[in-house]
Parts: sequence; structure tokens; C-alpha cells
Amino acid sequence: IMVLKLNEFRDKLAGCWAGKNVGGVLGAPFECKRMVPDVDFYIQDLSMGPPANDDLDLQLMWLLSVEEKGLYHINERVLSEYWLEHLTAPWAEYGVGSCNQRAGLPPPLSGYCNNDTWKYSNGAWIRSEIWACLFPGSPDQAAEYAWFDACQDHCGDGIYAEMFTAALESV
Repeated sequence: IMVLKLNEFRDKLAGCWAGKNVGGVLGAPFECKRMVPDVDFYIQDLSMGPPANDDLDLQLMWLLSVEEKGLYHINERVLSEYWLEHLTAPWAEYGVGSCNQRAGLPPPLSGYCNNDTWKYSNGAWIRSEIWACLFPGSPDQAAEYAWFDACQDHCGDGIYAEMFTAALESV
């Protein structure tokens, strides 16, 4: 287990979250587009603050689950409850995972069934930072919780990618 001073941990946590916010907001206009963008900085209007971004919002949803249930009471079924109650993104793998769960297919089936297009995609590993931040220096635990997360809407390599990135980010 890694030992960090509280101020050092706070600094690393703030850096992680700031980087995720900047990357999420800056990259949002280019999602699902095959191109090399030619931009100097943000191209959207930020006068009202940063726009909603699923890359960030899903991790805040997981943080809410941890705050309400306690870190060691989280598993794929608990995350499924939060997924169904709070997730508003109806597209791509999020929509498939939600539809499957509402039809009675709990995770990990929700990430596998009727999901040929998205099940191996990168939609889960973009959510990995939360688990790394909650388990600094504990890659095995970060990977375990990443599995709980990723199986909501992915399977196979789609899950393994999040487990890998969460473990890597935690060390």
C-alpha cells in the first residue's frame, strides 16, 4: 500500500480531477468524429461554466454511490441501482446497458446482451479515474471496482480496458 501525506494526496487528486475536466470539456465537441481537429483551445461557449459531460458525470454518480452506501458496500448490483436511477444518457452503450437492466438483465449480462456494437468499446475506461482515486496505491482494488463499473455496459475487452487503466492510474 502506498503511503502519502494528506496534502500530497489532495494535490494528486486535484490534478487528476482538473485534468479529467479539461480533457472532457476540450474533447467533447470531437467525440465520435474521425478527424484531426485544428483547435487552439476550447471551441464551445463556457460562459455558463463547463457543459455536462458523461465522461465526468458518470464518475460523480459513482462517487455519490460511495458516499451513500460506503466504499466497501459497492458492487455491480449497487452500481446498477444508481445507473438506473441517475443516468440520463440514452445513447450507445449507456442506452444498451440501461435497456438490458430495465428488461431484467443485471450486470454483467447488461453489458453483454444485445450489445454487439459497443461491448468492447472505450466507453468504460474513460470512467476509471474514480476507482484509482479511491484506491491510491492499491491497483487490485481499483481494478475490482472498475469491473463493477464496466460490466454495466461492456464485456470482455471493454471491461479489461477499464480494469487495466484503473490499476495503472492507482499506482
